[in-house]
Amino acid sequence: MPFTKRTLIVIATVALALAVPAAAEIVYTPTNISIPVGSSYNIDLNQDGVADFTLRSSLLQDYCNDGDGFMWSLTVTSANGNAVVTSVGHISSTYAGALLNSVPVNGGEGFVTGSSVMAALAWGFCGTGTLGEWLNQPDRYLGLEFRDADHNVHYGWVKLSTVAYVDHLEHLHTSTVLSGFAYETVAGRQIFTGQTSDTR
Repeated sequence: MPFTKRTLIVIATVALALAVPAAAEIVYTPTNISIPVGSSYNIDLNQDGVADFTLRSSLLQDYCNDGDGFMWSLTVTSANGNAVVTSVGHISSTYAGALLNSVPVNGGEGFVTGSSVMAALAWGFCGTGTLGEWLNQPDRYLGLEFRDADHNVHYGWVKLSTVAYVDHLEHLHTSTVLSGFAYETVAGRQIFTGQTSDTR
């Protein structure tokens, strides 16, 4: 059957559509999730049923010569070869960086796999002190690197606010709130912390 002019136009249009690369798309998931002490939350960035990162709020108790000591910690654990941006200036650090808004997350960052300390607070007879960049920080971002089912690298972020302090009676008060996360669907393309669409 001979091609008509209309048929040729349809074929050309379909061919052109197939030739154009897929546009970048940022997938943003708003949340309002509290992570109390003794609990954790799994982040599934691409909603494939597999946890990509786990946030955990923990309280440990120890005993020293003079009495009890305590430590609260907030950690992030990366699964399946995923990673988080490290603290500023500490490329080999195991501490997760608390990034400000509009910071680029890409292959030029320092990343750490496995479990990373976000914040820690110690008190009692075993000593006092703090660790990490996340203690009492509102609206900061974890920079993320994660791999999809085809092992392609994507970049994303998680937004959190944290508070932890010990009152005059040595009672711990904490608040960890996860308010959203996002990732770039195009492998290898950077994302900015706080970015929720491809137009900034």
